[in-house]
Amino acid sequence: MQKNIENYLINYTQKVLAGEIGHLVGREQELERLIHILLRSTKNNPVVIGVNGIGKTALLEGLIAFIGSQDAPEYLQSKEVVGIDIAKIMLDTTNEDEYAELVKRVMQHVVDSDGDKILYIKDISLLVNMDTAPENKEPAKFLKLCLSNGQIRCLIEAETQSFVSYMEKDNTVMGQVQRVLLEEPTLQESIEIVSSLKEKFEVHYNVVIPNETVVAACQLTHRYIKQRAFPAKALDLLDDAASLLMIDIAKGEIESDQNQVTVDFCNRTIAAWTGIPVEKVDAEDKQRLANAEHYLKQRVVGQDGAVVVVANALRRARSGLQDPNRPIGSFLFIGTTGVGKTELAKSLADFMFNDETALLRLDMSEYMERTSVARMIGPPPGTPGFEAGGLLTESVRLRPFQVVLFDEIEKAHLDILNLMLQLLDEGRLTDSKGITVDFRNTIIILTSNVGANLPSYQRVEKLSEYFRPEFLNRLDDIVSFHQLNEEHLRMIVDIHLNKLLKRAKALGYNVVVADSAKDWFVDEVFTSKFGVRALKRLIQNQVENPLSFLIMQEKIKPGQDVFLNVDKTGRKLQIYSKSAQKKTVEAKKEEKEENQETNE
Repeated sequence: MQKNIENYLINYTQKVLAGEIGHLVGREQELERLIHILLRSTKNNPVVIGVNGIGKTALLEGLIAFIGSQDAPEYLQSKEVVGIDIAKIMLDTTNEDEYAELVKRVMQHVVDSDGDKILYIKDISLLVNMDTAPENKEPAKFLKLCLSNGQIRCLIEAETQSFVSYMEKDNTVMGQVQRVLLEEPTLQESIEIVSSLKEKFEVHYNVVIPNETVVAACQLTHRYIKQRAFPAKALDLLDDAASLLMIDIAKGEIESDQNQVTVDFCNRTIAAWTGIPVEKVDAEDKQRLANAEHYLKQRVVGQDGAVVVVANALRRARSGLQDPNRPIGSFLFIGTTGVGKTELAKSLADFMFNDETALLRLDMSEYMERTSVARMIGPPPGTPGFEAGGLLTESVRLRPFQVVLFDEIEKAHLDILNLMLQLLDEGRLTDSKGITVDFRNTIIILTSNVGANLPSYQRVEKLSEYFRPEFLNRLDDIVSFHQLNEEHLRMIVDIHLNKLLKRAKALGYNVVVADSAKDWFVDEVFTSKFGVRALKRLIQNQVENPLSFLIMQEKIKPGQDVFLNVDKTGRKLQIYSKSAQKKTVEAKKEEKEENQETNE
């Protein structure tokens, strides 16, 4: 029977001797703290706490390797570290009762070793009652009893959220353990760790990973993958990059002897992970961001001041001078309808993430009630829609690189504004399911009409009547948008009409727009209370609709020139082709000749 029980144990000490567990890189202070805890007479059960991917397993495996070394105190050298093979136990049992009984027998075997065996627990459901693992209820009771009696020694690994939700609430367990909180390693520490671990990828893929690629992997994940922890995210990037090299070799795009994982493979992998094009990942940010105004002004006309403010904030964020624990940028856009606030938000999405659709727009007129907070972060547990999560948090969790636009923020309920304080200050939100969503890769834009008709110097005073100082102070900048003049409107009309002309040309229709027609659009937009927003509807109603009607009637055909002009009164637009105009002129000439003959 003893032999059977041994089959359900994982002997980590033997794994060290077999070379399956390597020595720890870094983490000297944490390792020393674990050794101190193990040598205590009471509360000598360390629990290592940290987020996923931070290196909890590596630290404990490093401790196990130290215990079996000649450097360890003699008291520890005789200890054997074992774990319970839960997978094998589940395969060999048919129901929960059999499972619980076999787990307890394995634990009893460790107890019977009189302290010679230390139990390594990776799944804390073996130690505390968890809703997600009810089959471990009886084993948890048994193990806690052994712990409280000092009959068993444990090394425990716990994810931060699980520890807070389950283990920390269990007074029996907390009275027998010592916490060791594991912090994420710095960028430089991560480079050292990854450099020491890259060999396993080189052996597995039979490739070479230069040091510059390791540095690039750490720098890229530090910049773009903020929702995961070092060193796991950098190691995953190297793994994917090496795999990508294998695919290129298999396709014949790279010679088989060129087996070096270059920085380019890391760039391509990051592009695949984030959706940001590889040319932007690879581009020199200093040069690209130095020309940010030039790009943004191509789309946002007449708001040069607003463009400069936004571009400066983006450069601060990328230079590292801005707080890294906040969003890339956070702005309050003030201006009347149709002056370019939303267009600048779209331009930012295109410039930063190469995708105009990387824009989440939330209309705050739909969030005026206290209950609307649940729509953003998700309804409470037990209520309809809980599993779906919140509109804001789920969108950013699934797509962390985007612009988030809160339209007409002054209409939002006070609870929404309180929620915004955490988002703007700490770059994160916790949804109703307890998941922390990272907003540090987003650009936050809020728009408002408050004080839009006042001079710029009076707008901040007016805003203070609607928003608390702590809210306004968390913003990177308050950006004023002014009314557009006729020259600006003419440029905007050209931009929108050119988009239509390109679509028509792709179908074979060459549309020629007269200057008088452009002037007509400018006059209509200038007198409209909707500003530039009216332009899209005007082009749709006055050009696209009649043009599509003529195409359906086959009055104009591909290859023909189509003219857009105003009539003699100057009040209406007219669309015609040269052939149609010629027929009309000939018909009028014939009619005139017939009338002359009749008079004679």
